[in-house]
Amino acid sequence: MFERLSGHGIKTRLLNPYDAFWDWRIGVHTFGYVPARGKQGDSDWQLHYTPTPYADIFRLLRMVNLKPGDVFVDLGAGLGRAVFAASWLGAKRTIGVEIVGDLCEHAQRNVRGSRLADREVQFVCTNALNYQHRDTTVLFMFHPFGEQTMRQVLRDMENARADRTAQRLRIIYMNPVFDDVLEQSGWLQRVAQVPPRPRFLSTANSYVVSLWQSSAQDGRQ
Repeated sequence: MFERLSGHGIKTRLLNPYDAFWDWRIGVHTFGYVPARGKQGDSDWQLHYTPTPYADIFRLLRMVNLKPGDVFVDLGAGLGRAVFAASWLGAKRTIGVEIVGDLCEHAQRNVRGSRLADREVQFVCTNALNYQHRDTTVLFMFHPFGEQTMRQVLRDMENARADRTAQRLRIIYMNPVFDDVLEQSGWLQRVAQVPPRPRFLSTANSYVVSLWQSSAQDGRQ
């Protein structure tokens, strides 16, 4: 499949040298594009996949104060760029959840050939609704699915975190189309909204980012 994936060739790398450098530095291949599937509003709708620039990922992970004890999860991980970046910055465990089998399998191959092969980096090939978030401390999402799925993911996450010994959750939500769903959850609070930044050494689009954390009433530190 990767051989047929658009947006991963030499031209794309030349137009995005910073991302190409970090792919080389980590020893992975995370360039590519997959079109959206289904119709927006459907429960199985999927946004198109294109990787987030490393510069954005590194900056946002530092903004949420990623720590060595964190368990980082990316819903809609694609080829794994955010997962690899979080591991590189020192997260204890990093997990990518990806429903598109070919993308997930390539991400798994990425791990084996990378400089992170000896770390706890995992890719789970499944629907986001099937992943249990009991240990998640940092969640990354780039507008990965529709409103119905978002509501169910948040409900399941709240239930999975019913044990009050769980650490406080931080969420990085890029292109936050359903920010209101997080606001209505009752257990999350927005801590910042980060405006789009000008792009340098990248052809990627720039998006607003919302940063959230579990509320004080959630009982976690």
